[in-house]
Amino acid sequence: FTVAGLAPGEARTLSIDDASAHAPVDWATVEPKPWRVQAIARRSRTGRTPGLDAGDVTSAVVELAYDPGSEDAVRLTLATVVSERPFVESERVKLFEFKSPSLSKFHGFDYVLRAGVLLPKDFGAEESYPVVVSVTGFGGTYEDIRGWERRIAPGSALEDCLVVVPDATNRYGHSVFCDSPSIGPWGQALVHELLPALEAEFDGAGPEHRYVMGVSSGGWSSLWLQVAYPEAFAGCWSHCPDPIDFHDFQQIDLYTPLADGKPRNMYVDEHGQKRPLARRGQDVMLLYEDFVRREHVLNPGGQIRSFEATFSPQAADGTPRRVFDVETGAIDHAAAAAWKPFDIANTLLTGWNELRPRLKGKIHLFAGEVDTFYLEGAVERFQAAAEAQGLLEEMQVEV
Repeated sequence: FTVAGLAPGEARTLSIDDASAHAPVDWATVEPKPWRVQAIARRSRTGRTPGLDAGDVTSAVVELAYDPGSEDAVRLTLATVVSERPFVESERVKLFEFKSPSLSKFHGFDYVLRAGVLLPKDFGAEESYPVVVSVTGFGGTYEDIRGWERRIAPGSALEDCLVVVPDATNRYGHSVFCDSPSIGPWGQALVHELLPALEAEFDGAGPEHRYVMGVSSGGWSSLWLQVAYPEAFAGCWSHCPDPIDFHDFQQIDLYTPLADGKPRNMYVDEHGQKRPLARRGQDVMLLYEDFVRREHVLNPGGQIRSFEATFSPQAADGTPRRVFDVETGAIDHAAAAAWKPFDIANTLLTGWNELRPRLKGKIHLFAGEVDTFYLEGAVERFQAAAEAQGLLEEMQVEV
């Protein structure tokens, strides 16, 4: 629901007809049994998860017996304001906060970026330290720095490095640290603003000794950052990245209509079969349409909408342009064509002659053979094309 102009203490009665989105599509399929309900007002301008971000307001959870034929209303009172969660530092784990000039200008308010920092074991003994930037997957935050202290094996070279986990989350999901026409210059904010300030604070050694890595959305981010800012990093290790080739976007060709000219569909393939989104081995766990419809209710902030928010230009209403129709699944191939500047495979394959002097030996790309979210296909497609062009002599790509 979108609710505006509600004064403190004022009540508003809402029904399913007022909903911007709902799942299931047919409420007659909802089992008439006790259900728990809660009202959440999303007020955070930067948080991803409704009801968990500072400034959001929630009601108590109420249990009711759902009766599809009833016209009764339940009263939910928005009374609890979500507080900022404190970050507890330790001797080696620190929080770095930084107001980004570029993101603040783009959004029109003070935009604060955060990063978790793990100091080297001998911090203070050397003049400077190599920096390892680890970008989390979807749903991760700067809080993920806490896992690094126990993850680093004794004697590892990482004990002598600054490990940095920058927070990539925003209102629409995961920024992937690209310079987006819809959510702002996140790459610039990280590379030219946050990292230099952080390294000045904690004695980082600078670009010649700065490395970037990540898994899934973080895998895409790490590869993008290395390619988009070649001199800013001395190497990247990208693991199971989100689609790096939009000809294979989790098995979907976003660019090319069907042979008869009709648009492809996010929910069903050309044979009318429902598209899977996730699997365990060969067993399908989740269908694309089910995932998107649930996400649409919780929007913005979900994984699929996050792709549109980072890669699409803004629509007339100021929100990121949709690349497909949520109700029908039909792909807007013209909208998808606007994603090409963020097609990493295309950038590398068409621009390697220019990029080669700055990227040779820096790219290390890995994908699983049977990825849970069907992400290996885009890497396999790139690997084959890169091998045909002789690029694999100058980068590491393994599936």
